[in-house]
Amino acid sequence: MLLKKELSLTFRGLTYWLAVLFIGVFLFTQLGSDFISLKQPEPGQSDYGIAHTTNKKDIQQQTIYNLLQQSNNESYNTYPLGFLKTVKPSKSDQAVIEKIIERATGRSINQLNQIQLKQTTNTPTQQIDPIAMAEQIPIAKSYTYKQFEKDMTEVEKIIGKGSDFAKNTYLHQSYKKINYEEANHNFQTTLTKDRVSGAFARMTCDYLGIILALVPVFVAATVVLRDRRSQSQLVIQTKRISSFKLQGTRFLATVILILLPVIVFSFLPAFQSVYVAQKYQHTGSLFLFYQYILGWLLPTIVAVVGISFLVTTLFNGLVSVLFQLGLWLLSLLVNGRQVVGSIGLNLIPRFNAVGSRDLFEGIFTELVVNRVFWFALGVICFLISCVIFDLKRKGRIHYGHPR
Repeated sequence: MLLKKELSLTFRGLTYWLAVLFIGVFLFTQLGSDFISLKQPEPGQSDYGIAHTTNKKDIQQQTIYNLLQQSNNESYNTYPLGFLKTVKPSKSDQAVIEKIIERATGRSINQLNQIQLKQTTNTPTQQIDPIAMAEQIPIAKSYTYKQFEKDMTEVEKIIGKGSDFAKNTYLHQSYKKINYEEANHNFQTTLTKDRVSGAFARMTCDYLGIILALVPVFVAATVVLRDRRSQSQLVIQTKRISSFKLQGTRFLATVILILLPVIVFSFLPAFQSVYVAQKYQHTGSLFLFYQYILGWLLPTIVAVVGISFLVTTLFNGLVSVLFQLGLWLLSLLVNGRQVVGSIGLNLIPRFNAVGSRDLFEGIFTELVVNRVFWFALGVICFLISCVIFDLKRKGRIHYGHPR
């Protein structure tokens, strides 16, 4: 009965329906009117797309090419907190970087620029292919990959944190053009291993994860502040119901009501995945799709609601909204340049690609650790909020003025 009452109170609130609206609008505007597409590659296409590469020579060439461009401008891009910060090194530091480029290629800066000039003379600017340009950059035979890693570490020290020459960054930014065989392999993997539904679910979770890292805080804060705004906290103090049961019911009701529109709004991409699988004579799986939805997004909801319960209970106001907004922005900015396969301990795991099953398998363990971490953190924050709420009911901590 208590759970039903809490569900009803939150469900009828304006804040909840605004949150539902934001979730729905964000998802459908990001996925587009056609939601997620999947096309079978055909022989003879001019372009089959690109994929991350682990080829050491490709990584060296593309990174050195990027370093050469920024060196020519004597200006280097860094993103220490996700925002662009341009760094202009001293003459001595610039000379060190130029020596690294020359050591890596076995050519002078002038010779390298001449190679680029020949490549771009008859090519319109909009048609310049960075991967093809990087392939023209020679790598000296004596230049080992170990030396390359050492040099990029030195470059990063000169430029500063968040540059293109941090190891994790240049590895994620190194690509290769794929051919028909590779494109067809990726397509067949999406049909067989992912059953289409898995690939569509990862893209859906990527977008929903962004909005769910913020929106639930508004609903949770409203739930926690409800008693103080209605001046009913004194009545609640006299009730025999335990603090854990009361807070637990509210926590559960909030999580359920946030999860409900997520499940409903994801119906369209879920059923589309089944339709697309049938189109290619395969069988999609709604069960698989919603395994992703629950496993990927439920920890985000629990974490945000748990943190909001704790901060709001502790500070008696909407501080939790500001706190979560800061965490949300930080999570977005940290992963802003790596939107496919970027996990770590970030609140918002990114996988903004349809398919890429091989890459997903490589990061699956990291993703599981990430999701367990945030789910556990959300529960711990909730439990601490119960203790604080109980102390306030017993008068050991005074209520503040509601904001």
